[in-house]
Amino acid sequence: MHPYFLINDNNDEKFILSTIYDIAFKPDGTELIAAADCKVLVYDASDGTLLKSLKGHKDIVYAVTYSHTGELIASGSADKSVIIWNDIHEGTLKYSHNESIQCIAFNPFSNTLISCSISDFGLWQQEDKNVSKYKVFSRCCACGWNSTGEIFAIGMFDGTVSLRSETDGELLHTIIRPGGEPVWALTFASPRLDYSQPSKGKINYAPIYYPGEMLVVTDWTRKISFYNMEGQNVPPNEKDLEFDVFSIAYMCNGNFLIIGGMDRNILLYTREGTCLGCVAIMDSWVTVIKVRPKTNTIVVGCVDGGIACYQLMFSTVHGLHKDKYAYRLNMTDVIIQHLSKQINTRINCGDLVKKVAVYNQKLAIQLTDKVNIYNQVTGDKENEPLDYRLVERINQNFECSLLVICAQHLILCQEKRLQCYDFKGLRQREWIMDSLIRYIKVIGGPPGREAILLGLRNGLICKIFVDNPFPLIIYQLKNAVRCLDISQEKKKLATVDENGVCTTVSLQTKEVLFSEPNSSSVAFNTENENLLCYSGNNILNVKAYEFTPNSQKMQGFVVGFSGKKVFSLHLYQMSTIEVPLTNHLYQYLEKHMYKEAYDIAILGVTENDWAILANDALENFEFDIAKKAFCKIKDCRSLMLIYEVEDMVNKGHSKPEVLGYILAHQGRFREAATVYQQNNLEMNALDMFSDLRMFDEAQECMLKASVDTQKAIIRKKAEWAKLSNNMAIAAQMLVDSEDYDKAIQIMIDNDWLDMILQTLRKVDKGNTELLKTIGYYLIKREEFSVATSIFTSINDVRSLLNMHIVARQWDDAFAICQHNPQYTDIVYLPYARWLAEEGRFDEAQEAYKKSGNISEAFSVLNTLAINALKEKRYMDASYYHWKLATTYLVKSQTSPKYIEKFFEYLRNSDIYYAYETVYKCTTEPFTSIRKENLFNCLRYLILNYEDTPHISRFSILFTFTELCKEFKAYKTTRLALDQLTQLNYPLHYESQIHYSFIDIRAAPFTDNEDLLPLCFKCGLHNPLLGKKSCAQCKTEFLYSFFSFDILPLVEIKISDDITDEEAVDLISKEAGDSGVNTSSIVHSQEKTKDIVLTREQLLMLDKTNCFIQKWPKPLRYRYFVNVLQEINITHCDECYKFFLLDDYEEAILENGCCPFCRKKIAIFSDSDKIL
Repeated sequence: MHPYFLINDNNDEKFILSTIYDIAFKPDGTELIAAADCKVLVYDASDGTLLKSLKGHKDIVYAVTYSHTGELIASGSADKSVIIWNDIHEGTLKYSHNESIQCIAFNPFSNTLISCSISDFGLWQQEDKNVSKYKVFSRCCACGWNSTGEIFAIGMFDGTVSLRSETDGELLHTIIRPGGEPVWALTFASPRLDYSQPSKGKINYAPIYYPGEMLVVTDWTRKISFYNMEGQNVPPNEKDLEFDVFSIAYMCNGNFLIIGGMDRNILLYTREGTCLGCVAIMDSWVTVIKVRPKTNTIVVGCVDGGIACYQLMFSTVHGLHKDKYAYRLNMTDVIIQHLSKQINTRINCGDLVKKVAVYNQKLAIQLTDKVNIYNQVTGDKENEPLDYRLVERINQNFECSLLVICAQHLILCQEKRLQCYDFKGLRQREWIMDSLIRYIKVIGGPPGREAILLGLRNGLICKIFVDNPFPLIIYQLKNAVRCLDISQEKKKLATVDENGVCTTVSLQTKEVLFSEPNSSSVAFNTENENLLCYSGNNILNVKAYEFTPNSQKMQGFVVGFSGKKVFSLHLYQMSTIEVPLTNHLYQYLEKHMYKEAYDIAILGVTENDWAILANDALENFEFDIAKKAFCKIKDCRSLMLIYEVEDMVNKGHSKPEVLGYILAHQGRFREAATVYQQNNLEMNALDMFSDLRMFDEAQECMLKASVDTQKAIIRKKAEWAKLSNNMAIAAQMLVDSEDYDKAIQIMIDNDWLDMILQTLRKVDKGNTELLKTIGYYLIKREEFSVATSIFTSINDVRSLLNMHIVARQWDDAFAICQHNPQYTDIVYLPYARWLAEEGRFDEAQEAYKKSGNISEAFSVLNTLAINALKEKRYMDASYYHWKLATTYLVKSQTSPKYIEKFFEYLRNSDIYYAYETVYKCTTEPFTSIRKENLFNCLRYLILNYEDTPHISRFSILFTFTELCKEFKAYKTTRLALDQLTQLNYPLHYESQIHYSFIDIRAAPFTDNEDLLPLCFKCGLHNPLLGKKSCAQCKTEFLYSFFSFDILPLVEIKISDDITDEEAVDLISKEAGDSGVNTSSIVHSQEKTKDIVLTREQLLMLDKTNCFIQKWPKPLRYRYFVNVLQEINITHCDECYKFFLLDDYEEAILENGCCPFCRKKIAIFSDSDKIL
């Protein structure tokens, strides 16, 4: 802190020393006024030139002040008057008090003036001509306004201070000072703007001070006190002074307090009253101190008439280690910043901070009489606040020029001497160097064994270890050391000497790597061995390896370099600058130094730079670097490319082939094609351009290629045309390239018959597969003649046969089979299917048998039967079940288990045949069926029904009851109704069934005897709803499968010693002249036993009245005899169903086949006989 200028108020006529009672600065700081003798002196604040002497008072001027705009000046004098001057220093207004004026002050936000005399004070406002005056009971000694201009304070001679309102001078609060001594100086301190409340649980290592606006009061008890706006004491507590104070003033936004008085010293205090030191010592008492607005300049007025101006320069006290920076703030506080994370914390020390040092987690703060050691407790994790905790205190007053801290020691430097202390204050070691120590830096190491670099004035650079008393000389400069740093791996040393020459040296070879003039500081990157920066002349240079440095403008000098952030100190401000590393990355890439380039990139480059690094490394087969780089930008597609390329390399692909693949993947197709062509890999280039549909480029690049390659281009172009849905162009291109297979396929897909026929002429006859393909297509288009010529030309019998099958040309197909019997099976299976589709099931079954595919025949019949039932075509269902039954009968010849299936399907066939009549009668509006036949049919269904699927038992019983009532079979009606009620029937039939129950009760309990079935063996009448056989002789009733009348047939059996073939032979012989007819032989047997005939009896049978069912094995033949020869009966020799001859002939004439099994019957019109 140095005096700026010194002014004495001299008179040219006679030198007179005048006490300077008051001083005031214009708000803009350009002018200074002083109260000296009876005048108001106006000075130029920049150089101290006296501008004007204002005369108007008749006695000593005690107080002067400026308004907040600088347009008005007020002065108060012992002549009891106050004069208001304008901005051109002319008096404009004057008003008086009853006593001498002691002090005056303008409101900081308005033109309200407070003027205090010995017995009263007044409030003057520019808008009001009258001055409001208020009596006081003690002499006014000092006054001042708070920062908002709402409150003013007056210090009294009796030791009291009154706080009053600006509006009407109302007394708000009164402060009574102990001791009752005069309050000669007071001032307001504005609220603390940089105050931060400690977080919960955080230990505060300094006194808690009041952050709001304070009133600072001093009196002649030699104490300084602090009050809030309510007149209450606030921290800190009262502090003792060693002299009487005449004037106090705050500066630097209220952070520092300047005090002057009787001891002639100008002392600097903190806001809270902690003494920081002496600014200057004057020759006489200090009467007034004022601060120049918005500067660190103070003006002091003395009793001897001297006016001194001082500009306070606050030196920078700071420390830096890696990305942690600590510096002094407001002389008593320390701010610790984590430069990379942009977080900080503040430590209030409550004392003058002399030195600051930081190292890793440690922080040392040297105060006036002690050194505090702090340890970082939080701040390393993400989103965690930075916080330090006091761990040690060394209560010693160290004198040193430099201070550094290690993990367990404190290092003090004083000129040539270096001392090491532990945290208990015990000196551990001392080093004395040959020259003055100019620079010191802790470069790391194990705790308690750290290494320290020293730069001396004689140019010597030494390294010492905390646990070693012997320094090591590592390099010698020609000039004094100004700055130095060591690289991350301790292999390089960078220095700046007194002449500003920056030199980098290899510590292994002592070789100078580079030297650069006009430098002031240097720093290695803490994360990269080959990266450093140096600054000078406001230029920052960043250098990588041996490449040309990159320069940019920067104020200040560099103090640290971490990652891509450079830490620069300019005056008192530490700033962080992010430097671009792109140029350095490219420098490494030009030299193909990919590992070093990656090390630069991880410090922080753009995504585009990462992509350039990754692609460049990939092209030069540095796959590990490329992987890492692509991972950084999350380029999964390129990562997959790397794995593909590595696989190609592992499989032995050549480097040019792999490089071309990489270039193509990057979209550099022409470069890829050039690589392929230069290395005789034309097909690779062709495949690439074809995949990209760049056929023009392919032809351009392949002008000198072979004919095969040119054809390949055309084929690729055709494939593209095909994908683009230009099928005609694609087909023509393929024909031109003689790729007939693909061309024909496209033509077939698009059904271009004419084009196929044209192309057929160009196809080589040896290309049998293609000709087959064309032939198959022609078959689909039913061009059988052309297809026949194709298959004949290539002698493809099988395909020719398949064509005839598709064309349903069975005669031609069988003609071919005659000459080629090995293909018989191929023809019969589709022929059988065709027959089944045409409904020719008998022929189909034969064809299936010839093809050897019995299972499919069965499956077809089963499907037809199921579909017929679903569609309620019961006649067809009966027929299909009959065919299935015959199939099972054939299977039973090899496997007897199928015989049960035969009987099951045969029974179902009979049921469905009979139910067809019932279904038609109940669903169709008109029917030609006689009621008697319908009645017989219903009775047959009731007796033979056994839960047959798709048959409505309700419909059968309901219809049967209606006919029974009509035929007067009342007894049977009751039985049928009883069975009907046991079924689930539709609700709309309920009333009708109930009515039938009621109606039948009135009828007799008898049946019409004409309806009762007669057993033709025993002659017994059976009930209508009896059993399927006679109740007495158990003879099975046999029905006509047209009218369902019971036929006069009786089953006969043959002796066990007679075979079926012999029995048929005996029956077929002509009967003798015995005169015994067939019925007499039957009736001669016992009625309750089976009729068993001998050979003699068989010979006597009339073969015209005998019927034989010649079932194949494992069944036996069955023999039946007509006992009423006047009734003509016949039977079908296929299904063995019995019919009345008239009914059967009617059915044959109508349908030409058996009504049950649909066997075709030939009819001869000349004889009207049925064979």
